[in-house]
Amino acid sequence: MENPSRKGPIVARGHTRLGIVVSDRSKRTVIVEWDSLESFPKYRRFARSKSRLPVHNPDAIGAKLGDEVEIAECRKISKTKAWTVVRVSKKAVGKVVLGRHGGRALDDEAERLKKAEVKHE
Repeated sequence: MENPSRKGPIVARGHTRLGIVVSDRSKRTVIVEWDSLESFPKYRRFARSKSRLPVHNPDAIGAKLGDEVEIAECRKISKTKAWTVVRVSKKAVGKVVLGRHGGRALDDEAERLKKAEVKHE
């Protein structure tokens, strides 16, 4: 992909998955969230959960809030980042509305979006 440091290029390896960008405030970092469905055969039930990860966002790709992206494992880039955005599968269209079922981080992001909408109009 790119060569941000003396350690060499960031090569994708290992697992890949699809997720949605829920925050793009940091420079070259996005927070990607995805849903998972886990089966518990003993109880014949399923449990839904969500996972969020900080992911490296190269300048060449430039994923934005609301985009559906494919991410892949790579070498450690920082203390928390060990995944990188490989490609944007679907661009976000129109206003991005975040769900109200998240924690404080989603509330902060919603506040930021409200302020941004006022500035643009």
